[in-house]
Parts: sequence; C-alpha cells; structure tokens
Amino acid sequence: MAAIARKGSAAELNRGLDEQRQRPPSEGDAAFSFFSGQFAERDEGEYNSPIGADKYGPVRDVMPVQQLNGTRIYYEVYGHGDPIIFIPGIAVSHGMWAPQVETFSRTNRVILYDVRGTGRSGPMTWTTRLTDHARDLAALLRFLQIEGAVVCGVSFGGVIAQRFALDYPHRCRALVLVDTFSELDPADSEEAALIRMTWLASPLFLLPKSWLTPIILNMYSRWPFAQRHLRSEIPKIRGLDAMKTRWMIRGVNLTGELSRIQSPCLGIVGGESTLAIRLMQRVVDAIPGASLEQVPHAFDPTSLTGREDFDRLLGRFLQSLGATEQGEETSGPLSQAMKQAGRASISNVIRFRPRREAIGKS
Repeated sequence: MAAIARKGSAAELNRGLDEQRQRPPSEGDAAFSFFSGQFAERDEGEYNSPIGADKYGPVRDVMPVQQLNGTRIYYEVYGHGDPIIFIPGIAVSHGMWAPQVETFSRTNRVILYDVRGTGRSGPMTWTTRLTDHARDLAALLRFLQIEGAVVCGVSFGGVIAQRFALDYPHRCRALVLVDTFSELDPADSEEAALIRMTWLASPLFLLPKSWLTPIILNMYSRWPFAQRHLRSEIPKIRGLDAMKTRWMIRGVNLTGELSRIQSPCLGIVGGESTLAIRLMQRVVDAIPGASLEQVPHAFDPTSLTGREDFDRLLGRFLQSLGATEQGEETSGPLSQAMKQAGRASISNVIRFRPRREAIGKS
C-alpha cells in the first residue's frame, strides 16, 4: 500500500485513500487484504482498503511501514481520544481486532499494529527476545508521540503487554490481558499434558494454507463470527516466523516480576478452556489489584468468540479509568451506551476475586 503522509490534513488522507481504492490491486495487496471473507460482496477488482477506511469513517493516521527498533513495523490508527493499543495473538495480524475498531474508535484513539513475524512487519529471528517486542511497542508509541496508553493484548499479545508494562511502566496507563499467560511451567500433571498438546500442535503452522484453513475453522465451528474473521487471517500466517515465536516463548516466566506492575489491570478469559482459566488466574494473582472476568462459552480469542461481552467489559474498564482520573462518571457515547446496556447484559460474566485478597480475609 502506498504511503500516506502522516501529517497531512484529513482531506488529504481521504483523497489518498480514494486514489488507493481506484488503482488495481497488486499481488502484495491481495496477500494482505483485510477480512476479505467479510467483504466478499465487493467486486474482485476493487482495492481492499485498510480496516475502517470504509466501515468506520476516515482513517486518522495510516503509515504502512516504519523502521523502528531495527525492524519494520506496520501500524494503523483510528479515531480520537484516549489512546488504546491492541496487540494480536501469535501468528495473526492486527486485522483480528477489526471488531474492536468498530466499537472503540468512536470514543478512543485506537492503535493497531503487526508484531514482528506477522502481517507486514519485519521477520522474527531465532535470537529475537520478548524484550525486543516490548521495545518495538515503546518505539511505536514514541514515534506517534503518545506518552501513555491503555495496552490490551490477547494470548501471546498479552505476554508482550506484560513485558511492556514491566519495562515501560510510565507508558502503560492501564493493562488489559486476554486469554494469556505469564509462564508455561506446569503446576501439575494435568497442566503438563495440556501444555504438551499445545506444543505438539505447533508444526501445524507450517502446513499448506489449504490444509491449515479447515483445521482452524473446524476448531471455531461453534463461533461463526470468529470463523468469519479468522478465515481472512489464516492466509497471512507466516509459518516459520510462528515457529520462531513458539520457540521464543518456551522459557517465558514473568510471574515473579508481575508484582512490580502498578497500572490498573483487567484480565478477561474465555470459559471454555480450563487451562486458560488456570493460567490467567496465575497472572491476575501476581498483579496488585488486578481482577479477572470469565466469559462463559468463549474461547481464545475471547475478543472474537465472545465479542459482545468482551467489548462491554473493556468499555466498562475504560469508563472506570476515566471516572478515576476525573473524579466523576464519564459521559461520552461509549459511556451512554454502556449505561443503556445495563448490568443485566453481562450478568453471565463470572467475576473472580484475586486469590491474595481471599487469603488476606481468611
């Protein structure tokens, strides 16, 4: 995709997008078209613009690629307001967060990006470390002149978010961790078996996409909404980079450091995986003041399999941050929507009290 000047006016940005839509797609564009399944009704010759260029209004800021921290980083920015950055899970691109762009770009400045080894960003190496991913994010925020943001990561993206909060506490306004983990050391034989099964499935990333696609879609047969969005992410998976990422996270053990995190923290986990719940409970137990919300009948990524509950929980958390800072309830469109929805709309969400509080009261 051709570059759009970062400091151009809104009119210039929209003219640039119009010009891009009018030109024919190249092979590179086709390989990285976003949610083509969702927009299948479009003419095949029409250029697939970035997420939000059509559906969510004008793109506030799009720079296809920036050289940051010694690698290429692709990012997109939508909306205005307090910044929130979404970090995708292993192997998939920023495109997995498109539903959240629709929800939160109305009230917030939403930043999406491809982590190393995914989408249009630079490659992973066998020596890439988790600290490199945290530095990538810090470099992106500096480039965007954002002093601090709410950081939301799912699965592996949540691991990056934890490392970022530890290494750059002044830039992490708040933390949202979804279906993630802080370590992979099994606590018992059951966890060991489940983790071993996950590792044994890793070579699936190397399969031809024609084989990989039905395998992944079958895993999400109970969640058609997630299926539709993941269908367009699978062709973008870079198998070898995904394997390098798996190799990198084999030794992750952040639990002992998490007590240093002072940012407000919300954990969200899908209720369909016992292992995911255990690992998430371990994370929130280690972070002072963190709380965990379980969305029944959802599965990693809960942002897609339990999209409505996820968006409501995240919206309420963002509201609480505004109320804490302002000393009163926030009153934007998101706040009003949440009030109208009422607590009954998320009555099926199971709330966990951090274990350390329970111990303190016993």
